[in-house]
Amino acid sequence: MIIKQGRKKLSDAKFLGKFTLGLMFRKIETVVLETLSPTISNSTLHTCFVRGPIDIIWVKDKKIVSLHRKVLPFKFKIAPKSPAKYIIEAKSGFIKKHKLKNGQNISILS
Repeated sequence: MIIKQGRKKLSDAKFLGKFTLGLMFRKIETVVLETLSPTISNSTLHTCFVRGPIDIIWVKDKKIVSLHRKVLPFKFKIAPKSPAKYIIEAKSGFIKKHKLKNGQNISILS
């Protein structure tokens, strides 16, 4: 998958689907998860068994609805401010590097 902001390519990412462990037990890279349904409870994560700090971006209708920077391992119940359809997990610093903010447009292309 490709993550883009306008015409600018932000990253290549692996699509992990709906039922997945995300970055648990994996080398940290950029991954995209799809929620079962866009609700806050279905968009909530934890970072148990993640190997280092990560940035988390929640996306719905091609807009960023919530951001969390430098989320440390073994944090429980990391929830977005609004429900999301897609969740992007990336290395810590991804949000700062690309100057991402709530409400910005972002595309996830297969």
